[in-house]
Amino acid sequence: MIEIFHFIDTMKKVCFLFLLSIIFLANTGYTQVMGCTDPNSNNYNPSATQNDGSCTYNMTIYNPPIKYLLPDEIEESSGLAYHNGRLWTINDSGGLPKLYAFDTVTGEIIQRITVFGAQNTDWEALADDDVYIYIGDFGNNAGTRDDLKVFRLKKADIPDDGDANVNSDIINFSYSDYSSDDVKSKNHNFDCEALIATDEWLYLFSKNRGNQKSKLYQLPKNPGDYTAQLINTFNTSGLITGADINLEKNEVTLIGYVDQSWVPFAWLLFDYEGDGFFSGNKRRIDMPNIVASQTEAIVYTIGRNEIVTSEGHILFSQSAYDFNSGKWTENSPSGMEDVQAGQFDFVLSPNPVKKSKITVEILRLPIGEYELAIYNSMGKLVDSNKYTLSRKSGNTKIKIKVGKYPAGYYFVRLSSGNQVVEKKFIKN
Repeated sequence: MIEIFHFIDTMKKVCFLFLLSIIFLANTGYTQVMGCTDPNSNNYNPSATQNDGSCTYNMTIYNPPIKYLLPDEIEESSGLAYHNGRLWTINDSGGLPKLYAFDTVTGEIIQRITVFGAQNTDWEALADDDVYIYIGDFGNNAGTRDDLKVFRLKKADIPDDGDANVNSDIINFSYSDYSSDDVKSKNHNFDCEALIATDEWLYLFSKNRGNQKSKLYQLPKNPGDYTAQLINTFNTSGLITGADINLEKNEVTLIGYVDQSWVPFAWLLFDYEGDGFFSGNKRRIDMPNIVASQTEAIVYTIGRNEIVTSEGHILFSQSAYDFNSGKWTENSPSGMEDVQAGQFDFVLSPNPVKKSKITVEILRLPIGEYELAIYNSMGKLVDSNKYTLSRKSGNTKIKIKVGKYPAGYYFVRLSSGNQVVEKKFIKN
């Protein structure tokens, strides 16, 4: 009986202490307040103690500066990694089974690593951790591949200098939500071109032509046969073609382009918990003035500095661009970027074009000679005119007849001296 009374007395004390702790937390402000925690957002809640992923942002336009043109040997750079002080890339489908290291300053190839015994069916992504480099051979344009895999290479096997052959392990996988009945055309939701590695897992971000969203999958990092588990889906409003993670800063950058119009964009994912990359802040950066066809890869180098690469095209050379996520994730002002003094810009309207004319409105107009050229999607010059513009400030409008143009997408290039601005429009 004494033991029973002792137990009851102990439980009373525990309950009393628990009640005191609740009262203490409430009175000292330690209760969780859910809300938007980003001061740069439209709906920042200064009282919020935990981010609920609700932040919204103004439309953000950014023109990343070109770093250099890439050699012809890596014309279809489809993945990036940063290792041993140099950038690494791969070519996509049909390319040689090689990793190419290129100099961070000049862009010149300085090393070639052949993956011994491997075949490049459709290499689309690179990722790395402290020990390995991972090559995503999971490009799946038709949606019917049953041999999806990731090659895993030991970094220790890659020499500091010189070309070499390196062995690899293989991670085979399928998608947990895949059914061949779901794939009826090229516009399906089972392609993938983006891969990141954390300490514990690999994560894949899909390229959904069917609904313009991206699915997040989790995959083990060890060799074997697996089912990639679907975790979440996010409406990216475009095709995701590359990704990288900054474990130190706890952020992910996705790169891609708008389907059919090819306009590049990035999604910055930050202030999330665990592997809930879509649960935190999600900020879109549109880059309509990149002179490129397909932005295919992105990688963090030092801090929040990043490199973006784009594939070559009949009209454009394969290129690398500088990017830094800190402009938006380190408490800088949000909103549309101002065009630098002395630079011009232009706006196309309407876009898409359904009628016979499109208007080119040139903004922040310096005096000078301008050439306006239009190319079709194959890089063929369709129209070209020169203009002498003498207004010192303000805007001017130029109307172009496009009624006889076949349906498709076109590039408008406005140039003056060494300044070039290029944008795309769709003719319906």
